[in-house]
Amino acid sequence: MIHPFIHPFHTRSLKSLVLLTLALLLSSCNSDSDDHSPQAQSSTGSGEVLSSITISPGTTSMDIQMTRQFTAVGIFSDGSSTILTESVTWSTSDESIVSISETGVAIAHAQGEATITATRDGVSGTCLVSVSLSGTSDTSDPAPPEKPDLLPPASAVIIDHTATDIYAVPDEWIEQARESLCIAYGHTSHGSQIIEGMKGLVDFSGSSYAFNASGAGGALELRDTPFAGANDLGNPDRTAWAEATRAYLDEHPEVNVVMWSWCGQVSDATKADIDTYLHLMSTLEQEYPDVRFVYMTGHLDGTGLEGNLHQRNEQIRRYCRQNGKILYDFADIESYDPDGVFYGDRYANDACDYDSDGDGDRDANWAEQWQNAHVQGQDWYDCYAAHSQPLNANLKAYAAWWLWARIAGWDGR
Repeated sequence: MIHPFIHPFHTRSLKSLVLLTLALLLSSCNSDSDDHSPQAQSSTGSGEVLSSITISPGTTSMDIQMTRQFTAVGIFSDGSSTILTESVTWSTSDESIVSISETGVAIAHAQGEATITATRDGVSGTCLVSVSLSGTSDTSDPAPPEKPDLLPPASAVIIDHTATDIYAVPDEWIEQARESLCIAYGHTSHGSQIIEGMKGLVDFSGSSYAFNASGAGGALELRDTPFAGANDLGNPDRTAWAEATRAYLDEHPEVNVVMWSWCGQVSDATKADIDTYLHLMSTLEQEYPDVRFVYMTGHLDGTGLEGNLHQRNEQIRRYCRQNGKILYDFADIESYDPDGVFYGDRYANDACDYDSDGDGDRDANWAEQWQNAHVQGQDWYDCYAAHSQPLNANLKAYAAWWLWARIAGWDGR
């Protein structure tokens, strides 16, 4: 179904007047405050209050003389989150075992257990630290069997609409990905487009693209939604996925690729929410240097290039380009048809609906148009695509195999 929407330009003048008025009022209200730092406020700035604090990493092990950076993430009453590491009060239940600085850096001194606490505005979060003699903590578990070298850390790889020609990926790198990767992927409905597209690709292009949870039969080892405690990057909240990742990697050291998807939560994310996501990903990369972590943008929502979604996706893209990260650009892939026609500036949404004539209504569907103009079973294949069209899942699957091949060591040329 094609849904109408209000064109942003129709209300731009009114919005500008309202925003200007609010800015003046807020400036007047804040003029009596001595501290304007976002981390010094007890709310998100919109009247929401701090409801809980999560410490990352959670329950953990350290060796004597080991240091570790802990991060405090505040969850507010509206579900938003922000990093509070430098604005909480850090404490430890036993400084003779573990001490912690005012910036969250802990040092292990003696064998035993201690509880680390982060407190602000009467709200606290805790985690348990177990200290062992050097070489005996959980972090010294035997390394998994060696696998072929993967893409080096700090190598920026952007998988977007330019990485959707499946036949441009050399067969030897498809094989190398199957042999060398063990992938754990967490997602809900939108993220399932990748999995469903990959399933359909096996029937469409053959067993070279087969995958299963164990790698049996020479297939790619891809564990679909194996995590406990989180469903996607925003469910049940914006931080649970990080602890779920740690728990799974600690139990499964053979995993060398981790990817999580969003399911709508980027649309209403603040800059601080995305900063929290990027910080948690970076922390995991430091804790598990042999694992490749895949960043992801949020799916289209029809708000166009002026919308919050696009701004937050751009925030993720800039960070990945500037810091050498691996990005699966979910939104960019579904902004283009296979011929390279761009629909992101026509208020396209996740269903591939778009405004074809600029009148403010999404009155066409680019995926259906392309499918109707091409031969099914030859140019595209039918498959389930949650919230969308089969062609979208086709493109997501092609891009996924580009991703796997790049992580396995292919240079993309």
